[in-house]
Amino acid sequence: MFKFHKLAIRNAKPQNGKILMFTIVGFLIAMILAYLAVLPVQPAIYKFAIAQATQQPIGSSIFMIILAIIIPLVVFLFIGYPLISSVLYTIDKALTKQNTKFTDIFSTFKKGKYLKSVILGLITLIFFIVLMLVNLLLGKLLNFLIVKGFSALQGPISSSSNALGISLTIQIIAATVLVFILSFVYWLFVVIIVNYTLSFVKNPNLGAWKSVKQGFAKIKNGNKTWFKFYLGLLLLNLIVILFANPISQLVNILTGGISQTVAVALAYAITILVIVIRLVVYYINLLAIIQYHIEDGSTANLASSKKKKSDDKSLTNQVKQQTTDDTTASSNIKDDAKKQASDTQSKAEDVTKDIKDKKE
Repeated sequence: MFKFHKLAIRNAKPQNGKILMFTIVGFLIAMILAYLAVLPVQPAIYKFAIAQATQQPIGSSIFMIILAIIIPLVVFLFIGYPLISSVLYTIDKALTKQNTKFTDIFSTFKKGKYLKSVILGLITLIFFIVLMLVNLLLGKLLNFLIVKGFSALQGPISSSSNALGISLTIQIIAATVLVFILSFVYWLFVVIIVNYTLSFVKNPNLGAWKSVKQGFAKIKNGNKTWFKFYLGLLLLNLIVILFANPISQLVNILTGGISQTVAVALAYAITILVIVIRLVVYYINLLAIIQYHIEDGSTANLASSKKKKSDDKSLTNQVKQQTTDDTTASSNIKDDAKKQASDTQSKAEDVTKDIKDKKE
């Protein structure tokens, strides 16, 4: 289940510091650009709302909203996606034991890759739209089922002496289950997008559409490892979900009766902890997805890695045993030498004694 996670972490060790730094820099640039790109959206919506409230012409307001939406899309297509694909390429190089450089995080901007990456970025936007629609429909369906189930339980719960506690517990569990089920969709799309992005950056001659096809093919690879690997991604992500939802809410509930200063400090601490856990889990999952793509779902390298580790351990044990044997042999030689010296000395003393006796 976590075989590819372990292999990815082991392969990343020699350049782990560089990978982390390049990944943080790349995604930080992407986040800053995204933030700057979406800044005009809120003022445009506000202007549209004011125009409607004051019954002014809304033509210019609609134009501003359209323009405010187009700007982030253009930034993603021409800068965001090429930058993210370059970061993925850099991580892939590190996991395949190739030396990485800072310029690798801008590798997709090179001639021969850039225009094709823009087309692939457009396909990625379509994937995001599909993801949002699926998420919206699935979320509404799950919410409907949860509301129906909660309504059915409302009668028995209300007659209980601890109705509020039971009701709150059910709501927290239902919300956690809802987020966990939605994560199935999120991580599936992440795997597909990372797969076809890596296929493109490693072989730009494939073209956009063939890269997307290969992204799906990397899932259906015939090695029968996909489901376990995918389940590993989801279970690691479940740690994030548990800390972000039930644990955070329980802390807020339990700190309701203590000092406001302490409660706020605990809330900040939990928030920081959740952010750290989220980043660590996402980073490890990303490494695992790239490693799975490299291995094409095959466990051959995992087996050879284990065999090498076992051989190294066996060799170490043999060396230790040989050292022990040599020490024992050396000790035996010393003992024999001492014994022989003692016997020689004893014989010499006997001879000397005999000579003295004869003289007397």
